[in-house]
Amino acid sequence: MEYIKVLLPSLCVALLFWYVIRAIIRADSIERREMDRYYADLEDSEKQGENRPGDSAAAAPNTVTETEPESGSVTRDGEDTSPH
Repeated sequence: MEYIKVLLPSLCVALLFWYVIRAIIRADSIERREMDRYYADLEDSEKQGENRPGDSAAAAPNTVTETEPESGSVTRDGEDTSPH
């Protein structure tokens, strides 16, 4: 009976560790499966999008244009950017 009292805490910790590691591995495999499904759906939708006319605006890359600050504007630091 003494052996059980001595080994029981270690067995409980080992079972808890096994359960946590198993949950992490299962979550990772589920995430990988869902990401594969997502990328397959994305690839299918891109293939379908290439065959449809009129979607050129949706396929255009996003561009950002920089504008000059207005004269007399103040930056975040509180510095005046107006010409002196």
